[in-house]
Amino acid sequence: MLSRKKSNLFVGLLLIMGDALFIYCGLYLAYWIRFKLNLFKVYYGVPDILPYLNAFVVVTIIMMLVYRSFGLYDRQWSLVSSSEVLRIVKATAGGVVVMMVPAFMAKNVFQYSTGVAVVSVFTVSVLVIIFRKVFGRFEVWFFRRSGLNKRLVVIGAGENAKRLIENIRRAPQLCYDVVGVITEDGAAAGDVAGVPVIGNVGQAEQTLVKERVDEAILTLPALEQARKKKLILQCERELIDFRLIPDVYEVLTSHVEMVNIDGIPLLGLKGIPLDSAGNRFLKRCFDLLGSAVGLILSAPILVVCAVGIKIGSRGPALLKQKRCGEDGREFILYKLRTMIADAEEGTGPVMTAENDSRITGVGRLLRKYDLDEFPQLINVLKGDMSLVGPRPERPYFIEQFKGDIRRYMSRHQVKTGMTGWAQVHGLRQNTPFEERVQYDLFYLENWSIWLDLKILAMTFFKKARCPKSE
Repeated sequence: MLSRKKSNLFVGLLLIMGDALFIYCGLYLAYWIRFKLNLFKVYYGVPDILPYLNAFVVVTIIMMLVYRSFGLYDRQWSLVSSSEVLRIVKATAGGVVVMMVPAFMAKNVFQYSTGVAVVSVFTVSVLVIIFRKVFGRFEVWFFRRSGLNKRLVVIGAGENAKRLIENIRRAPQLCYDVVGVITEDGAAAGDVAGVPVIGNVGQAEQTLVKERVDEAILTLPALEQARKKKLILQCERELIDFRLIPDVYEVLTSHVEMVNIDGIPLLGLKGIPLDSAGNRFLKRCFDLLGSAVGLILSAPILVVCAVGIKIGSRGPALLKQKRCGEDGREFILYKLRTMIADAEEGTGPVMTAENDSRITGVGRLLRKYDLDEFPQLINVLKGDMSLVGPRPERPYFIEQFKGDIRRYMSRHQVKTGMTGWAQVHGLRQNTPFEERVQYDLFYLENWSIWLDLKILAMTFFKKARCPKSE
């Protein structure tokens, strides 16, 4: 079964492909209305359709880029609301305007009808709006049938909680299953708006873990700050999305996003660029291309290194180790062995020290030039990792860090990488994890394909002493 994130990517790609199809059909329909329906007088005869069909491919790409700039591929909280309809019309009109600029410049090569352009604003907008309305219902059906609805717990039992639950019932496109309510005080009994009470705020942390919750919404703005902070940190450690109905002060706080469910405002941490299906698809294509090329180019180096390891010490050349990646899921990471065989047999998991006696002579050479990391290109090709991202850590150490280091688990919102923003700034195993986490979070919040390219360039050219970016 597909995970929720993979399903979001799948649904996002279907949305993009559907938009492309209906934009193209809308453009063709505009040509047909302009030249075939005889609603408008044609002065120079009906032009050949083939140049138009070719031009429509370019126009479709332009329009989809404009759609993206209007946020039409971000996660929607409604089934084509009036605001989204307006954005579709604006984006379509904007795409037509952008398209007319190169069309005017190339008028000596190809005369694109202004009438077709004007009519296409209407035809494309109508077809895309209809498609998205139908697609929204497909999305609801798909997530419900796949059992991928988010398990939601509402914290609070007052009027805010009741209104929220009722509004969620009327909005299946949000893909929520409200599994329970946590009350402010009192015993865990009864129900709120037909949803069972499963605990109280005093035992909320244990309840959230026990119920395998995906998201928690706090409906108690007046809850004391210490308790609120504890809930937020617990949700962060368990990779549970957290939102709350804010008071006036919280509305003015930065680094948050505001959404609403039928008029109920919810405050949560801002989404990251890689929450977008389009961005994830772009990054995955980049990873596939980069890892395939990297494996081909590095194959001779890997063979030489493997032979050197076998000659230098007993044991396998390739080391397989459990690491945690996206959403905290475990995977097997591949590395060239740089330590003696069974280095942790008597000690258990131990962090590598700067002058660790367990590292072999060949291993020191491999570590100096990061050659031991090359087999991770296989992990990237498989989809366990990315070329660029926060470095993966072992489950043993994660259990220690996630309770002690603030927002440590937030770095697991994306795939871990072979290199990252922290590593190219010289923050490696001899630096505090708290500082490395800050760099990882900066990467998550500011991701772009250009930032990935910059990090790869810095990795290869060893520009690893740049000043810290805030």
